[in-house]
Amino acid sequence: MSSEGPVLPLAETVIVPSALSGLGAQIWYKREDLLPFSFGGNKVRIANEYLRDARARGATSLIAYGNARSNLCRVLANACARLGIPCTIISPADDDGSRQETANASMVRGFGAQVVPCLKTGVRSVVEAVLEDHRARGLEPYYIYGDSSGKGREDVPVAAYDRAMEEIAAWQEARGIRFDSIVLALGTGMTAAGIAAGARRLGVAGTRVVGISTARPSSAARDWVSRYFEAYTGEPLPDGLVSVRDDWVGDGYGFYNDEMLRDARLAASADGVGLDMTYTGKAFHGMLEMLRHGEDLGENVLFVHTGGTPLFFDKVHEIMGGD
Repeated sequence: MSSEGPVLPLAETVIVPSALSGLGAQIWYKREDLLPFSFGGNKVRIANEYLRDARARGATSLIAYGNARSNLCRVLANACARLGIPCTIISPADDDGSRQETANASMVRGFGAQVVPCLKTGVRSVVEAVLEDHRARGLEPYYIYGDSSGKGREDVPVAAYDRAMEEIAAWQEARGIRFDSIVLALGTGMTAAGIAAGARRLGVAGTRVVGISTARPSSAARDWVSRYFEAYTGEPLPDGLVSVRDDWVGDGYGFYNDEMLRDARLAASADGVGLDMTYTGKAFHGMLEMLRHGEDLGENVLFVHTGGTPLFFDKVHEIMGGD
């Protein structure tokens, strides 16, 4: 891969108001689902940073880790197909041992990525075997999570939303609107760490970053945000910069209920916005519940729609009340 020039197509930020009313705040969407590559989503920006780093290191192949729902694996597999480089996805089963067949999983295979199944135990040995296989084929592999234990390169993806925060700040300045809270689904913590780093670097005073965990208890989720933030900035995550809520984790990753389906249907009906039931639908529901119960998120609340468009269509019949 050449180390020069852009890797994936990005676009200027799209921020639009919600038509939902009666909640005590004006809700806005940052429509990352509209980024112009591989059905969009925050993972386009993050994949762009990984590929940028891989280019700089002279890599000739890429290895990623993620399950069948993974938006990042979809985008990386698509990007590797675009760039003409080998891609391997190490794919764990869910906690109960099952494997979901999703649109993302179908696209990963369709883009030509090699899929190596594994369990969540013993991942390190699988990563080492795949790295060795790539090297034996004369490739210079790039594992997105660093070494085989998953440590290293934590700084790389954080740059994506440090940069994106510049777009948000410019949008606010141009329109004289200040977002009091920025709310988003919290999975790996990469995106929240980037937004926090950007807000701190740019001096965006008074902006509260609220991460709504989609899988982990709040203490563990915050630890992941802190890990990424510190790797990128070299400093600990300041108290009060990011708040993490785990009120809607339920049974964990992939869990959703009728109330979450109702609010995803509400967003689709009122705003023409598709929210998935793994990440954005859960987070959007949590934000609405905070507002419904009188929690003060300020006058203007920005919901970062981190995407997952294929995941929306995996559950579209449930979301829209079909059979």
